[in-house]
Order: sequence, then structure tokens, then C-alpha cells
Amino acid sequence: MTLPRLNLRNKLLLFAIVIAIIPLLIAGQSLIRIARDEMKSSANDQLVTTARQVTDEIDDIFEHAWMAPLILVRNAVDEQGLGIQEKISLLTHGIADLKDIVALQITIEGGKLPLVVTQDAFANDLLAKGLAPVTILRTPPEDAAAFLKKGDWRAVTVSYIPEADKWLATVMLPLQSPIANARAVFSARIDLGRIRGLVAGHPFQRTGTITLIDATGHTVLDSKQADLSASPLARDAMGLLAVSAPVTSAETYDRPDGTPMLGAFSFPQSFRWAALTEKTEANAYFAVGQMIRSLGLWLAVGLAAAAIGALVFAFRISRPILRIGEAATEVGKGNFRARVDGVTSRDEIGDLAGRINTMIVQINERFQLAKFVSGGTMAAIQKSDSDGVKLGGERREVAILFADIRGYTAFSESRDPAMVVDVLNYYFQRMADIVSTHHGDIDKYVGDQIMAIFHGADMARDSTACALAIQDVMIELAAEHDEWKLDIGIGVDMGEVIMGAMGAKQRMDYTVVGDHVNLAARLCSYAKARQTIISDSVATHLADRSGFDLAAMDPIKVKGKTGELKVFSVTRAVPAAPPVATAAE
Repeated sequence: MTLPRLNLRNKLLLFAIVIAIIPLLIAGQSLIRIARDEMKSSANDQLVTTARQVTDEIDDIFEHAWMAPLILVRNAVDEQGLGIQEKISLLTHGIADLKDIVALQITIEGGKLPLVVTQDAFANDLLAKGLAPVTILRTPPEDAAAFLKKGDWRAVTVSYIPEADKWLATVMLPLQSPIANARAVFSARIDLGRIRGLVAGHPFQRTGTITLIDATGHTVLDSKQADLSASPLARDAMGLLAVSAPVTSAETYDRPDGTPMLGAFSFPQSFRWAALTEKTEANAYFAVGQMIRSLGLWLAVGLAAAAIGALVFAFRISRPILRIGEAATEVGKGNFRARVDGVTSRDEIGDLAGRINTMIVQINERFQLAKFVSGGTMAAIQKSDSDGVKLGGERREVAILFADIRGYTAFSESRDPAMVVDVLNYYFQRMADIVSTHHGDIDKYVGDQIMAIFHGADMARDSTACALAIQDVMIELAAEHDEWKLDIGIGVDMGEVIMGAMGAKQRMDYTVVGDHVNLAARLCSYAKARQTIISDSVATHLADRSGFDLAAMDPIKVKGKTGELKVFSVTRAVPAAPPVATAAE
């Protein structure tokens, strides 16, 4: 919905009214905050109480409904005077009276087959699903052997049968009396359906959730076995499970999907589980919503009183104008990050603030764009008329320098891309500084190569001196970073070229083209690492060769030229040693 446009005079009046009702908002927020704190405390108490209640009931079922009768059966089976048949009879009668015990087993150390007795109803249920009861319910002999080796008085593990959607606990107890002169283990498989029903039918589930997780963060007694390790509540509970510190705790957190939550956890003693109780803040703070609606009614009443003082506070609306002035001052200082913030009014002031922000963005874009073009391009733009730079060029005599980094391909293939870019930019920055010092202009960067243009009467000497300075810096950097193994080859030529704007109306490039540009690039390709090659034209124009050593090379033949070209290798001249004085005879 589009809001109606208000003129400045009406906007001043409306804004002053809003200022007047701010105290009401502050008071309402304070009341809401107090109510939220009280409700949070109450919700946390409920979460902690529920978590403890669930874990206490789990421990009560485990210890009294399961472990107590199992220990009685174990003690009876452990009588030395009983034979195998009597022990089997005890197991058979014992399992018949224990509803949740679905299998009892005696495993003799070193024995081939354990003695297993299963509950008929549970076994028939497994058979109906196409499963072998003895195979499913038997405690593996290797587990019993490992239990005997550890020497614990009890071991409890939990497993899931997905084909039957059943969760079983395995309890192992040692027999004190040997059987057939060998140690033995008494074990039971327990159906955890009673605990599953306890959690699913808990009254708290109507307003929150109760979840049981293991030490890995996966849900137990749940067919999905979801991984909750990303949840902050589950992660904290897992940390306490890992260090065996079963401390009940409550906390506020956000779920991975961003939902604000209140939660608590507690730990049963019978299993390495954590019971998580959770409730969304929206559910916990339902009464706060009612308070907000009531606050809205009071704000409507306060609006009438605010109109009286509207004219008194209207002058404060001039603040947006001051913000516009502050932003303009910052831009004048070169701070293009400055913005006219906080002016969102739909009136003349708001329009002005928006236009100034747009103008700052556009100025910054042009300022940044200047970094991506050569000095010649900027000069052409500055000299152009109101219609802008036009396609076309003119003949100019310039010196062209091409410098190409050697070993860059091998370097880039064995390094991280971010490091490759950083190193390349580091070299380019050093080269750009040297080109600028020698009155040159970087025309373009092509991969690991630069192209520089030199003008003026001393262009031959400037370009040659620039090349040697780049070589000096590359040698210094090679000594500092021997592992990079980077050097440079440079080619220099000079002569008449076409300089101007080339390309299309939509996208053009201000550069130089011509035979001498191509030749400089060819000389660069021909140069070896740490070698600078200049053409005969450059050598001829070096009226003052002080500081340079020119060595004529074998004439070379390059693509596009019918004859061979006379070229020179340039190095920095070594000062002659002073003459040694001899004693007069």
C-alpha cells in the first residue's frame, strides 16, 4: 500500500505528535519487558520441572519395573545347585511374568551358542514381519565377552529395529557362579515401548516438545533418528554427556531455522540420554501479545493529548536538513561513504536526501572508475566536449614498454588463488610506481603483463631507465622471495602510432595501436628472464647513454617483418674504477 504524500508543513505537525507519544511507548515497553522476564522465569521453571519429571520416570521404570525383577531372576539362575534345565525353566517362567522383557539369555564364555529364551507375543510379532526372533533378540557373544573383559557390574545399550519400529535396551549382568567351569553373562532385551509412550503422551507435548537424544545428538525412541546436533540446546546437553556431568539446565536460544526458543534438559541415570524440553517464545509469551494490544488502546488516547504539544516540538523536525548539510560537508572532505541517514520522510526533504545519496554514490563510482583507466584516457575525457569522447585517433610518437613476468604460470598453478592475486598485485604496484616516477603511463594490464606509454622528448631515455629500474626491483624481490621464482622480461620500442578512442559507441578503449606496439610486444616475448631488449629506434634516440650498457644482439626476425631487426640488450652501466696512483720513481 502506497502512503499518501504529505507536504512539509503537515509533516512537521505529524512528526511532533509522534514525538509526544514516545513516553507512552517507553512506558509500555518497560511493562512488556517486566512481563516477559516474569513469564520467562515461569516458563523456565516449567521446562526444568518437566525435564526432571521425565528423567525421574524413566529411571523409576528402569530400576523398579525392569532391573529389580531382572536381578531377582539373575540371582535365582546364579544358584550353584541348579542344572541347565532348571536354569532354562527359571528363564522361561521369569520372562512370562515380565511384560517388557522380550528376551533372556545366558552366554557362557567360550561357548558356541548362548541360551536364549524369548517372549512369545513379541517373537510372534517379529515373525509376522518376516524377522527371525532369535537372530534379532540374541545378545552377540562378542558383546558378552567384551563385558566380561571390562569387569563392570552392569552394562546398558540401546538399539533400534527399523523393520519392526521397535527400540530395545540390552542389559548385561555377570553371573557369580561359573557354568561348566567358565564365566557366564546374564542378559536381557527390554522393549522400550513403555518409555516411548510415556514421552509421546506427556501433557507437556500439547504446548511444547519433549525429545530424547543420545550422546551423538540423534533422537532416540523415534523412528526418524533425527540429528539435532546443530541445535544449541542439544549441543550443550551433548557436551555435558561427554564429560558425564548430568546437570539440569535451562536456556534461551535460536533454532537453526531462526525460531526463538526456550529450552531445558535433564539426564536420566539409567541411559546415556538427555531429555530436552522446548517451547517457542511466541507460545511462552502469549500473554505479552495481549498486553501489546492493550497498549495500542492507550496510545490512541495519548494521541489526543499529544496534538496539544505538537506545535511546541515541530521545530525539531529541522534535524533532517542538518543531516543533509553534514553529509555534504563529509563529501567535500573526500568521504564518499557519507550518507544522509535517517531521513525517510515522503516530502520535499526526503526527496532531497534521496537525490543527495544518489549523487554521492555516482560521484564515488566515477572516482573508483578512474582507477581502472589510464592517464591518457582521463586526459581525453577531460579534453572532450559536452558530447563526450568520440571514436577516432591521431598519429603520435611514443615509446612503448611491455614487461612480462616469467615463471608466473608455474607459480599460479601451485599456489592458492588468493595468494596468486595478492602477489601479482604487489608486483604491479611496484611497477606502476616506477612507471609513474619515469613519466610514463600504464596503458593496460594483460594477465601478468603490463603495457606502458612514454611521451616527450626524453621518452627513449625514460622508457629505458624505467625498464632497468623494474629489473632492479624484480631482482630485489627475487632475493627476498626466492621461493616465488619470478623474474621479468622487457621489450621497448618507439615510433609513430595511432592514439585515440577505439571500439564501439557503447564500449571503447583509449589506447595506441600500430606496428611499433606490436614490435615492443614481440621484443618482450623474445626477452629472457631478467633481460631488457630495445629496438634500434630506441637506441638511436638515446642521445645520452650515460648509465646504460648497450650490447648489440644477433639480428632477430619477428612475425610481420620481412627482414631481420637490429636489437640491443640493455643493462645498467657499471661505474669505471678510479685510476690507481703510482709512486714517483
